[in-house]
Amino acid sequence: MIFSIGIAFTDATQKNISPSPEAIDNWENAIRCAIDLRDKPEYKEKASGLVNSTVSSLMDVYGNLTGIKNYIEAGGDFLNTPLSYLRGLDRSVRTSMRVSEEFKMYFNCTELGYPTSISPISKEMLEKFDALSTLSGRLQNPGAYDNKTYYNEVVTGYNITIELVNYFKRLETDYEGYMNEFIASAQNELDSLQLKFIGLENFKKLFYDPRFYNSLYKTMLFVATSVPLKVGFGVLLALFYSSELLRGRRIMRALIIVPWAMPFLLSALTWKFLFIPNGQLGQLLGLNMNNREWDAFLVYNLFETWLAYPFIMTITQGALGGVPKEVIEASYIDGANAFTRLRKVIFPLIKKPVLVASISTTGASLQAFLVPLTLNGAGPTGYICAPFVGCTAGYMNEMLIVFGYYRVIIDQEYGYAASIYLVILAIILVYVTLWLKLLMEKGGK
Repeated sequence: MIFSIGIAFTDATQKNISPSPEAIDNWENAIRCAIDLRDKPEYKEKASGLVNSTVSSLMDVYGNLTGIKNYIEAGGDFLNTPLSYLRGLDRSVRTSMRVSEEFKMYFNCTELGYPTSISPISKEMLEKFDALSTLSGRLQNPGAYDNKTYYNEVVTGYNITIELVNYFKRLETDYEGYMNEFIASAQNELDSLQLKFIGLENFKKLFYDPRFYNSLYKTMLFVATSVPLKVGFGVLLALFYSSELLRGRRIMRALIIVPWAMPFLLSALTWKFLFIPNGQLGQLLGLNMNNREWDAFLVYNLFETWLAYPFIMTITQGALGGVPKEVIEASYIDGANAFTRLRKVIFPLIKKPVLVASISTTGASLQAFLVPLTLNGAGPTGYICAPFVGCTAGYMNEMLIVFGYYRVIIDQEYGYAASIYLVILAIILVYVTLWLKLLMEKGGK
């Protein structure tokens, strides 16, 4: 519990909440390796020689590819490409490959005593040497191509060579600056693996997030609409099935609480397939909960009522069973009609149990999660705006719990999600406190 609360005050993400020691060691060793390569004279001298050799060999490749490219662009027959260019290209690429292999060996941090899979030299750039070698081999056989394809291959090799030349010239002219950039980048990656205390930053972010205000609004609106529906429908059914004039009422009561006994997932899938745009009820009622915000909200209310009315009905029936028959008979003798008996006699006697049931079901609506999530993922998506805060894209029917859930599942922001759930907990505590106070006041009376 304490850990969960503490997470709300950190920058916890999937990446840093439980990083492997191997990942941390990987980056730490890469940083140590780069510092040695930057600072130790023997490493700097060797690196300088390798960089110069690499740039020199790449410039030879560049010169030969430029010659072939210019020859074809000038209208020369690609099948008669001068052998001097082709042989020069083959020779210079082979030299570049040898130098690149030396580069891989020399800048291998593991070989230097720092076990890591991360190299200060871009692996992507080193792999381009292999691509250049393969392409050079193909260019030695012009007869396998048509003019356009051969020219495109030459241009591809030309562009790869320019990339490599620019990269290694940067190393040649500012070796220390390059290493400093790598060390800074590696340090940032290492920092991202370490959990940090950030105080109230997550809460500041929360209160400037339009999605939070939308989810708070939708949650409160859902409570205001679903609770009266659940309680009203449950109480009405309880009164109806409590009538002794109704035959087979016990069997009918047993059947009517089936939604309570059904597995939630089965109920959710049934409702989803009924209310999707091409479902039976979706077509009949003209509802499109996948694309229309308030259609989806209406279905949430209906489904929540379906799930909860058996609970309210059962509590109310139990309370009705405790109403003395003598009191009912006395109201008959006094000439009270059915409405007056309900309002003046029955409701006051069953008020407390129904109130307790209402409190429980209100708490369930405050924590609405599975209903929107399973029916349509709390959609549809759209543009969400909040006054004085701004606008952003999001799920238009996110309840508070779903909002926090998506911050974990989609954004993988555990610290931010924890701050959301702390706010939800505070709302529920305020709600429970108010109801307890109300119940105590009612009890005192």
